Amino acid sequence: MTKLRCSILGAFMNTKLSIAVIMLILGLSSLAATESEGYLPSYLLSYPLSVKDACLAPTDWHTKHWLAAGGSVLAVGGLYFADPAIRTQVQSHRQDWAEIPMKVGSEISEFKYLYPAAALTIGAGWLAGSEKTMDTGLLCLKSMVLSSVSTQALKVATQRPQPGMEIGAGFWTNESFSLQNDSFPSGHCAIIWSVVPVLADQYSEQKWVAPTVYGLATLSSLSRVYLDEHWAADVVAGSLIGYLCAKLTLKNTPRLHLAPAQNMNGLSLGVDF
Repeated sequence: MTKLRCSILGAFMNTKLSIAVIMLILGLSSLAATESEGYLPSYLLSYPLSVKDACLAPTDWHTKHWLAAGGSVLAVGGLYFADPAIRTQVQSHRQDWAEIPMKVGSEISEFKYLYPAAALTIGAGWLAGSEKTMDTGLLCLKSMVLSSVSTQALKVATQRPQPGMEIGAGFWTNESFSLQNDSFPSGHCAIIWSVVPVLADQYSEQKWVAPTVYGLATLSSLSRVYLDEHWAADVVAGSLIGYLCAKLTLKNTPRLHLAPAQNMNGLSLGVDF
């Protein structure tokens, strides 16, 4: 019961963070009183349109896409069957010097940090008149929301217990439905990998950004297995979901630009597709 209450509370807190971020966007948009007032509806509409594009994407796939998809499924499936052995090896070789780095890696992928960080990025970009900063925050927000929804749906559908529960590594190990069985896929991996490609793309001119953010995401993913929070297959699946959500977001999200407003003392928002 305690674990169940914690799961429900955690989901509730994540929902509150999402609502808070969206409310901030609405507030900033009204304050910006734009020349191109269609940006916010276009941005919000891009969420369901991205879901639609993701569902229809296989109809346009070529051989290389099917091979990549098949390889990903085989990789996750192979890890699924190897998970107990992988866990035994990792847990039997834990080292004292690795504990702190792994705990830091796990912490940086927490929802409670990443959603507020996106909100602060949006707000800072608007206040500073930086279109790239504000655009980065909006892209990260969308990618995180898409990855969070995807992973939560799969968690409910697969019903896989976490390693520390010691009740098995399979899907639907328990005979009855339980919110405790929320291991597959890893939400932490999904959310951090949904941000990394966006940051790497937005700041591609800075050579240090991509290796830094991808390195941090890799550390975070490894920490989930090392700290016995997830099975290896959970981590790989979550990372793939986050990465794909980021690529989808970058592909079909309207971009904005900030420009001096003609009829007001301030900034206006415009939209680029």
